[in-house]
Amino acid sequence: MRLPGNVRNGEDFWELLSGKGNALCEVPEHRFNVKGFFDGSGGPGTIPTSKGYFLEDVNVQEFDSSVFPIPKSELERLDPSQRQLLQVAYECMEDAGIASWRGSNLGCYIACFGEDWQDLNAKETHHTGGYRATGYADFALSNRVSYEFDLRGPRSVKLRTSPLDLNTNKIFLIQYDGQDGLLILPGKP
Repeated sequence: MRLPGNVRNGEDFWELLSGKGNALCEVPEHRFNVKGFFDGSGGPGTIPTSKGYFLEDVNVQEFDSSVFPIPKSELERLDPSQRQLLQVAYECMEDAGIASWRGSNLGCYIACFGEDWQDLNAKETHHTGGYRATGYADFALSNRVSYEFDLRGPRSVKLRTSPLDLNTNKIFLIQYDGQDGLLILPGKP
């Protein structure tokens, strides 16, 4: 689990909720220079707030390549969302006590909103190589998890919706279709 407010697991999340905590914080300096964009009046080209919800304790560049043997050339172009998603999916299965997921009928649905990594890399004029589509685009999120874990269940990609809307819709469809298996339902980090 990776949520703002240094939430890394169910206990952290419960503490935040039961303590009526708020994960709202100032924009971290290493993200961008908020002073260069902040304007409380919200004028054109500005941001009307200097706060947000950030994954403060997560280094999005970290990745355990011993668990997921992705070639270095591909890993260099891989969206940090995909890296985090793979690690969180692994932790979810571990926490659930699932040890034999390879080849199983597990479903993977990813709700995402935005393609920040793709937008950033579109400005890189010297990029060459074959990992633009699989490394950048949001359609690859659920397919990446399904491929790396060898999940054979249903998957859905490129949904422009909130994870809450997705959960309600897809859980209903999976139960209705009579499909078995675990459903992994993260929102895009």
